[in-house]
Parts: sequence; structure tokens; C-alpha cells
Amino acid sequence: MGIMIVVGLFVVVYTIASRAIDKSSHGTVRPWTTIVDIAEDAKLNRITADGSKVFIEVDPKNGVSHILVFDAETGKQIGELKFQPR
Repeated sequence: MGIMIVVGLFVVVYTIASRAIDKSSHGTVRPWTTIVDIAEDAKLNRITADGSKVFIEVDPKNGVSHILVFDAETGKQIGELKFQPR
């Protein structure tokens, strides 16, 4: 029974250590620049980051707001949320 406890504890410690090493081994993120075309009269309401994504809320003067989604590590646009009025 004692051997099972020692082996189980070793597995838990090894798993935690390997996950910590994996996260830190990604290296540093290279700086990036992305140019996003928006309407001249549009307004950026909010910029929010969550994990590895950046969300930018765009409010055009004569239209419906939408949200642009970018990958925070590469700067590439990965999605867009558009809203339709009813």
C-alpha cells in the first residue's frame, strides 16, 4: 500500500512539473503588426484581451457594431462577430 502511495505521488508531481515546463518552453512571443481596415467614421469602442485572443469592438457611424477577433500571439484575424438588428 505504501508503494502505491509513493508511485501515485510521483505521478502527480511529474504531471504538474511537465505541464509547467511545457508552458514555459514556448519561448518569447515575437512582436507583430496588423493593419485593420475600418470605415473612416467608425469608432473603436473597446479592446479586450482574454487568454490568447484579442477582441476589438468596432462601432460604425451608420451601421451595426461588430467585434473583430485576433490571435494575440500572431496578430492574425481569426474571426468576426456581426450582429443583425431585428
